[in-house]
Amino acid sequence: MRFNHLFRVLLSLILLTVCQLARAEPMLNGISVQQELGQEVFIGALYTESLSNNADTLISTNQPARMELKIASAEGMTTRRFSRMWIEGMAINSKADVLTAQADNMVKFDGLFKGRFLKDDHIVFANTPDKGVNISVNGVLLGNIKDNLFFSMLLSTWIGKIPLSSDYRDSLLKVGDVNAALRTRFEGIKPSAARMAEINTWTGAQVAAVTKSSASSKAASSVATAEKPVAVVAAPVAKPVVTPAAPAKAVEEDDDSSALTAQSLLARQFYVSDAIKKIRSKTKYPQRALDRGQAGNVRVGIIIDRQGNIIGTNILENSKFELLNKEAIEAIKRSAPFPALPAEIAGARFEFSVPMRWTLPE
Repeated sequence: MRFNHLFRVLLSLILLTVCQLARAEPMLNGISVQQELGQEVFIGALYTESLSNNADTLISTNQPARMELKIASAEGMTTRRFSRMWIEGMAINSKADVLTAQADNMVKFDGLFKGRFLKDDHIVFANTPDKGVNISVNGVLLGNIKDNLFFSMLLSTWIGKIPLSSDYRDSLLKVGDVNAALRTRFEGIKPSAARMAEINTWTGAQVAAVTKSSASSKAASSVATAEKPVAVVAAPVAKPVVTPAAPAKAVEEDDDSSALTAQSLLARQFYVSDAIKKIRSKTKYPQRALDRGQAGNVRVGIIIDRQGNIIGTNILENSKFELLNKEAIEAIKRSAPFPALPAEIAGARFEFSVPMRWTLPE
């Protein structure tokens, strides 16, 4: 009798341990391909402890989860463009006070990556509750940001209320129902041993964790004193929703190659937010497109000089409807000139990109 009791207790402990181990390993929620100018940039996968197609639930729940990205472009991409893409995405999906509080973490994030990502590079953001986010490339741990809110901010870049790409977002929220061929392709992408050794040199060159100083905190607060709302509120269904996306592929490097500070980072984020609002206010739903039932998304890269004048535009992702493509460019032209760049943003020019969405009324 006593033996049976002990056996049941032992069995329960074993089952509990197995369940806990199983819960610790996130499951594949979705896979998506990010494109610019008709070319693949990277393939991304989202793994979560609890599968869901509800973005708010995934973002707000502190659970074991990770995002994996594998570079698909033959040209690769600069690490500066890569990190700034996330920084812009976090800016438009977070409130000003949250951005200010997380400024040092975002600066640390930006400083983890060196040089250029090459084809087949494997980037992982892994969240462990109470331990923060481990950031690694090709199996090499670059650093840890011990703040679980930071992973939620990273995640909101792609599946938040204002995602950088609506199509990419939808494919990440498939609740495990992913394309088998794409999954096989994703899992088959692996970096070479030589490339893995090369990434190891990044850790030797990088600065240790950024500690919050009174100077950086004061600078960050001074940028945010205007209490400007950063998140863009969705427009009525019949009107376009304008949000920023990844930097334009046409220009690989920023003029400002210096490391970001909390102050310069927040200046960039708030400037983009204001520019997006201005573009949105000038964007129309072409009547002919509305009459014909045409809806879709367009992403446009914008380059401006220090005075806010447009140097160039480039459609990164076009709609199949030319009326929407044309309106995207015209809306940007109507918004020019933009405000002059603040002193905190260095460089002769500044680059950001804007996706516009036209949705038919129900």
